[in-house]
Amino acid sequence: MTIGQVLREPLTARAWRELLYSFLSLPLAVLGLASVVLTMVLGLLSAGLLIMPLLALTLGLDRAFGGLHRRLSRTLLGLDITTPARPPRSPGLSGFMGYHLGDSAAWRTVGYLALRAPLGLLEFVFGFAWWGYSVLFAFYPVLWKLGPSHEVDTHGVQHTFGLQLNGYYLDTWPRALALSGVGVLLLLAAPWVARVPIALDRVLLPWLLGPSRTSLRLTQLVETREHVINEAAATLRRIERDLHDGAQARLVALGMRLGRAESRLAKGDTSKAQVLLQESRQETKEIIQELRELVRGIHPPALDAGLAPALTTLAARSVIPVTVHVDLDQRPPAAVETMLYFAAAELLANAGKHSGASQIAVTVLDFGSGLRLMVADDGDGGARVDGAGSGLRGLLERVRAADGALTVDSPPGGPTAVVIDLPGRVEPHKRWLHDAWPPEQSPEDLRIRRS
Repeated sequence: MTIGQVLREPLTARAWRELLYSFLSLPLAVLGLASVVLTMVLGLLSAGLLIMPLLALTLGLDRAFGGLHRRLSRTLLGLDITTPARPPRSPGLSGFMGYHLGDSAAWRTVGYLALRAPLGLLEFVFGFAWWGYSVLFAFYPVLWKLGPSHEVDTHGVQHTFGLQLNGYYLDTWPRALALSGVGVLLLLAAPWVARVPIALDRVLLPWLLGPSRTSLRLTQLVETREHVINEAAATLRRIERDLHDGAQARLVALGMRLGRAESRLAKGDTSKAQVLLQESRQETKEIIQELRELVRGIHPPALDAGLAPALTTLAARSVIPVTVHVDLDQRPPAAVETMLYFAAAELLANAGKHSGASQIAVTVLDFGSGLRLMVADDGDGGARVDGAGSGLRGLLERVRAADGALTVDSPPGGPTAVVIDLPGRVEPHKRWLHDAWPPEQSPEDLRIRRS
């Protein structure tokens, strides 16, 4: 930190936003404490059925206070906190009670408001009050000279209006200027002092006012379940369409051709019947190949020999040279192998279309309790999950459906590295090691430079 940064900090927008937050902290802390006291009193009296609806309404008020604090933290502190999801509401009075009394986010908000009472006082004292006294001290000489009144101390000595500390009057220019210098120093330190209690608030806000890990997990499971259902429905529609428009239509044509051959044989035209039978045999081979391609989209036959041979076969079809390294202690489950294979296939296809790379590296390693797939290239970079028409978004949803994670590191100009982590147990097997990775390169190195 430089001296210039220290001098400029009190004038920054962040310092003024935090000053306003510190000023609002005291009244909000008082109101929040009153709401907590009311909640606790109604909670103790809620044995009576007439009081319980009032408790539910008070919890709704507490939750509204939590929403206000989330908005203030977003606006003044730059801390974006997701609003916790509400539990589903059932009809009737019991549904109303369960909707409010069973809301864990509301009870966590009560805990935050209780802690906010002393914390709000600290933020006000070390934020707004510190700043106010700093300004007062810094401009003390002006205030001192503007004060027309006079005071007489206990010894009968007359003093010009000014501050006094235990009978010590600051009514001379040296003393006034010294206090002004102290005020300037306190004003420079004000932003840093104010951030001490605010730092604690930054910890409490997402912990108590944000969604819990359980609710986040439930939300993720709901989203991934919907994605899996939609993905399965889309896959079934694709298979049905491919069978209807492809193999089924060709089988109908094959049957008609065989019928014509049968008719020719019945008429004794063996030469024409032989031509039709030859065409039918060729058509049969093409239909079988088409069905094999369709099945390969469901489960690649190359995976029967294991992930390493399957990825090697996949790399051989790439238009860009690909090096493959698979180093696993045990063979993964079939579902994990299939997910890794199709993910690698999509990433290789994307790299071949958009990257402009001259080399791609595919690595599969043990990572904690799961597996890690790394696909890196030395292309132009710029790949983004949220990009328009990005195929990575769909891949991300499929990885999340398998409880995995996908990260992309692709700065403009490259290189690009996509990492997929998948959890899951592995089946006891021999050690799987595929040595297609060049010995002079480390499989951990995702930063493949342009050759």
